[in-house]
Amino acid sequence: MKTTKSWLRVLAIAAIALAAPLAHAQMTLDFPTWQAEEPGVSTWWKDLIAAYEKKYPDVKVNLQQVPFAQFVKQMTVRFAAGSPPDIVHLPSRDFASFADQGWLEPLDDRLKATDIAATWPPLQSEMSWNGKTQGVLLMGYGGILFYNDKMLKDAKVALPRTPDEWLAAMKATTDAPKGQFGLATITAEHPNMVVEMASWVIGSGADWLKGGKYNFTDPAVVKAVDGWRQSVGYAPKGTNSATARQLFIDGKVAFLRDGPWVWGAVEKAPADVRPNLRIAGLPFPVTPGGASNSLHLAAKTDAKKKDAAWNFIQMAASPEWQHRYALTGSPAPRKGVVTAADIGAKPQLKTVNDEAAKARNLFPEVQAVRANYNDFATLVTKAAMKMISTQEPTAKALADLQAELEKQVPLR
Repeated sequence: MKTTKSWLRVLAIAAIALAAPLAHAQMTLDFPTWQAEEPGVSTWWKDLIAAYEKKYPDVKVNLQQVPFAQFVKQMTVRFAAGSPPDIVHLPSRDFASFADQGWLEPLDDRLKATDIAATWPPLQSEMSWNGKTQGVLLMGYGGILFYNDKMLKDAKVALPRTPDEWLAAMKATTDAPKGQFGLATITAEHPNMVVEMASWVIGSGADWLKGGKYNFTDPAVVKAVDGWRQSVGYAPKGTNSATARQLFIDGKVAFLRDGPWVWGAVEKAPADVRPNLRIAGLPFPVTPGGASNSLHLAAKTDAKKKDAAWNFIQMAASPEWQHRYALTGSPAPRKGVVTAADIGAKPQLKTVNDEAAKARNLFPEVQAVRANYNDFATLVTKAAMKMISTQEPTAKALADLQAELEKQVPLR
């Protein structure tokens, strides 16, 4: 009898041991992003994940860094192969191409239980495709002019207020033999080349899509692209976005056009450079900007994982985490999270939020282009690289680009 009881105890202990892993089994949410190592916002993501995992101890978020230049291609391959991430983070300009494939989950029913529709900016409408909301905007922004005040003073030039003044200031602050340049911008093949050129076009008040047609041959567009092309002459060659930012942070260039999220990296500039680095609005009559990045659910994901990923998105959208997001230097979509005390402590937040409030979308809004943005951007980048590396007249390069787009990305 005693032996039987001993065996029963052993069996009971074994059963508990076998059951224990099941009781504490964790669900893992796959979360690839290009921002896992980006100064400022990466800390926000990691803190958010830590808070989420504390609130939902049976869920683990697997944060993965993917270089931005390869990000959309890698995600396209994953979705096409039927293996999408659980938390979907996208550059918003590429949202439509994913939504058009039926890869993203409609969120309208889930959004009804939140205040997102009432507290998010008009750019949230960019997350709609075929009448269904398929994402939550994480950031809409206005372009920012980062500048080195000492370099401007040394060159005896004022902060530029017009495109012509900006070009003149770039020229005055460039001394290539000394490794000093007026501008840090993308001069190597890179997805953000389109943003650089579009900033000049939209900023000037022109548009390369007008009336549902390509408009690259418009004299106003040609003039704006000529301005961009001239600006590139004051920048080091072979530069991608990361290198451009580092050159500015290191005090090697006078100007950088970028998004407000770069401020987190600027704050870590060398001690002798940091006091000279400032921000302002871009010197254009129109502020170019747009929807930057957004969060989504994959349509083909386990239902429980969808619920868990939605809980993550809801936490990111909460007042607490939106406030913390704003403090990274990026404009948060939720209204009213930046306080007077915040601006007192970080004055740059006023410029960031003011520019975001008046920004005009620099990304194409024509549905055919949105759905095929990758092809559009590839052709524009190819034309941009040709203009950087050859003497071909801008008008001809843009006419050739328009003809190529009409064949490969038709609008009708």
